[in-house]
Amino acid sequence: MTSFRYRAYGANGRVLSDVVSAASETDAVRLLMREGLTPFEIAEAKAGAAVSSVRRSGRLPARTLAGFSRSLATMTAGGLPIDEALGLIASDPSDKVVAKLASGVRESVMSGRSLADALAEQKQAPPDYVIGLVKAGEAGGSLAPVLDRISSSVENEIRLANAMRGALIYPAILFATAFLSVILILLVVAPALKPVLDAGGDQTPASARALIAASDFLQQWWTTGCIALLAIILGISVWSRSRSGRHTLSVLSLKFPVMGKVLLDVETARFLSSFSALLENGMTVVPALAIAKEGSGNPLVQHAAGEIAEDVRQGKSVSRSLLDNGFFPVAAAHMAAVGEKSGALPAMLAKAANIFEDRSARQISRITTIAGPLLTLVLGLVIGGVVLTLLGAIMSVNDLAV
Repeated sequence: MTSFRYRAYGANGRVLSDVVSAASETDAVRLLMREGLTPFEIAEAKAGAAVSSVRRSGRLPARTLAGFSRSLATMTAGGLPIDEALGLIASDPSDKVVAKLASGVRESVMSGRSLADALAEQKQAPPDYVIGLVKAGEAGGSLAPVLDRISSSVENEIRLANAMRGALIYPAILFATAFLSVILILLVVAPALKPVLDAGGDQTPASARALIAASDFLQQWWTTGCIALLAIILGISVWSRSRSGRHTLSVLSLKFPVMGKVLLDVETARFLSSFSALLENGMTVVPALAIAKEGSGNPLVQHAAGEIAEDVRQGKSVSRSLLDNGFFPVAAAHMAAVGEKSGALPAMLAKAANIFEDRSARQISRITTIAGPLLTLVLGLVIGGVVLTLLGAIMSVNDLAV
C-alpha cells in the first residue's frame, strides 16, 4: 500500500487535505469518491514532502482545450490507450499548440500521473471544473464521453464569444471612423476656415464659434490630451484586473441595457453546462457547485453559485435555491425543478444550458442587425452636423459681405 496526499472537496463544499493509503493513485481516487469526496489534487506522499504546486503562467486557451479534448476523445473512444493517443496528438504538425500540450501531458502520464493531474500540472492548465470532470471520468471509466462533453461545451463557449466579438466589430469600426473624421475636421478643416469665420465677428453663429473654440483647444492641447488618454486607458486596464475592478465591471456589464441580458444568458449557460456535466459523472451537488462556479470568470456568478451551494448544503433543493437567489433567470430554476421531479437533473440542466445558449445567440444576431444601421445613422448625424455648422457659418459670412 502507498500513501497519497490529497486535496478534495468535501460533501459540504469545503476543501479537505489529508493522506490516504491505496494500491495506486487510481484506487486512491476511487476510495475518496466512495467516501463522498471529490479530489482535485493528489500525489504520492514522500517523507517530509507535501503536494507540490506548479506555477501557472495563465489559463489554457479555449480553442486549444477544445481541439485537445476532441482529438483525445475520438482516439480513446476508438480503444487507444491514453499514452498512445497523446503520442499521436503530439506528433500531429497541423496544430503545434495542441501538440505541445499533448507532449507535456504525455510526459506526466508516462511518469505515473493520472490524466487529470497531468493537465493540472501544466503551466497553462484548464479551468478547475475541467480537471474535476476528467478526474471523475477516469474514476468512473467514462473518460471518452467526458472529454467529448468538455470539447462540445468549450466549442459552444467559443462560438458565443466569437458571435459577441463579431457583433462589436462593425460598430467599433464605425465609431473609430467617425471619431477620426471629427478630429480631422477640427485639426485641418476648421483652422483653414477660421479666418473666414472670424471675419463675421459677432454675427458668426454660436455653433460655429463653439466649433472654432474646440478646434483651437485641440490644437493647443492635443499632446497633453493624448498622454492623458493613454494614462486613462492604462489606469482602467490595471484597475479592471483588480478584484474591485472586476466586480464593478461585472455589475455594470450585467446592468447594461439589452446587452446585460445577453451576457447573463451566456454566463448562465456556461454555469449550467459545467454543473450538469459534473453531476452526470457522479459528483454530488455541493462539490459540483463549488467546482462549476470556478469555471466562470464573472465574480457575480461565482458569488451567486456560492450562495446556492450554501442553501443546498442547508437542505434546500437546487431549484428552490436558484429561485430564491434571484441572480439566474427564472427559467433555470423551472428546468431544475422538472429535472428533480423526473430524477433527471443533469439532463434538464444541460437542456437549460442549450436553451440559454440558443437564446443568447439569437439576441446577439438581432442586436447586430439593428445596431449597424442605427449607429451609422447616429454617426452620420454627428459628422453631418459638424459639416453643416461650418457651411452655415461660411454662408452667413458671405451674406454679410453682400
